[in-house]
Amino acid sequence: MAEDTSLEDFLDAGDESEDEGESGTSAEDDTTATESDAPDTEASADAVEPAVTTYAWSPDGAACAECGEVVERRWTQDGHLVCGACKSW
Repeated sequence: MAEDTSLEDFLDAGDESEDEGESGTSAEDDTTATESDAPDTEASADAVEPAVTTYAWSPDGAACAECGEVVERRWTQDGHLVCGACKSW
């Protein structure tokens, strides 16, 4: 079986410091950025909707919102957590 690759195999043996790019200039020296390069935070924040849960697992069990049966696994349906039998697939 072949040996796993070491992280050191991916390191560049050059003399560049971590802050220097391929051109040899420091990232802090980059003062030519324009206003159009900056991300539009207002537009990008509105475009992304937060993640919502679609499934819940309870090791001790929890009641189904429709039938009341205590189950470990429940799925979201119409804003409520329901068991697999009540979920309309």
